[in-house]
Amino acid sequence: MLYVSMLTSDRERDPELWATIWQATAPPTLTLHAAYNLGGDKRLFVWEGESVADLQFMDNFNALGVLETQPVFDRTAGWQAAFAGDLDAFATRMGARAETDAGRAALDLRRRGLEAPTGPVARRLAREWMEEQEFPE
Repeated sequence: MLYVSMLTSDRERDPELWATIWQATAPPTLTLHAAYNLGGDKRLFVWEGESVADLQFMDNFNALGVLETQPVFDRTAGWQAAFAGDLDAFATRMGARAETDAGRAALDLRRRGLEAPTGPVARRLAREWMEEQEFPE
């Protein structure tokens, strides 16, 4: 399972943080994919784990701050297609789901946004699309 954890800790306690993490041994099932220092006192970790031991290792951070962890689902390819305005790449990524009613509807929504001349028009078209799908309010 893929996770994202946000650590908020006092940077003045960094020596304690480093000593604590270096003292602990990460389980072999824990894979750290990325670690980012954000502005101020926050750090972001993208990691993968398979066991309770992985979560317990990451819990070590709570001794020196607050670690908030959520499971996440990698949707990078879809976002990359959206940033590039590449509807074909998005449809390819969907695979067989693109041929279902839900898949065609999802592609229609994105096509409307792609073809809209402005952001406000795109949002209006999205609201119209929602009404057509009979989404509850």
